[in-house]
Amino acid sequence: MSGDRIFQYAAGVGILASLVAWFGIVPLHVRASDQEAETASLLTRVAASPMPADRLVPFRAELERRVRMLRRECPVGVDQGPPDLAGIIRKLSLPIDGSAVIDQTFTAERSGPTGFDLDLPWEVTPIRIELTATWSAIANVLELIEGMETPNRMTEFKLERDLDPEVEIARVSIEIEVLHQVEPVENPE
Repeated sequence: MSGDRIFQYAAGVGILASLVAWFGIVPLHVRASDQEAETASLLTRVAASPMPADRLVPFRAELERRVRMLRRECPVGVDQGPPDLAGIIRKLSLPIDGSAVIDQTFTAERSGPTGFDLDLPWEVTPIRIELTATWSAIANVLELIEGMETPNRMTEFKLERDLDPEVEIARVSIEIEVLHQVEPVENPE
């Protein structure tokens, strides 16, 4: 390969990298800077607020409740790495018998950020459960989700039932997010 070809490829790769940085990375940094500035502005306004302290008590109570909830949902002793999705699906599966459970489907998606601003690196893996079953079977799945040892949070619950009150079969769509700590990346130095 000639030196001119190598230079052309290098220039092309450089231009492509510059375009990716300009249109992909720079807007994210601008957005993050805007959010940091807005947060700093809000904190300054709250600190300088003339609102009496007793009016802030309900807001502090709500903040403490949410912090407790986050600590409960994100316990420190959880194993690192992606969750055992097959094991979770086995635990939540009900036997399809054609009368109590007509149909059930589980769909797991890719892991992503939790949306928590915490020191520990957490990710969530969404699992969608589509279930056509009796009311008692649906309640059973909800109890199984509630009793899971793996930290999770329910992010969506949609219920479609028949308008006839005699029909005891309903279709439910549940999405849970299974929380897990991100495995630390070791620096190969």
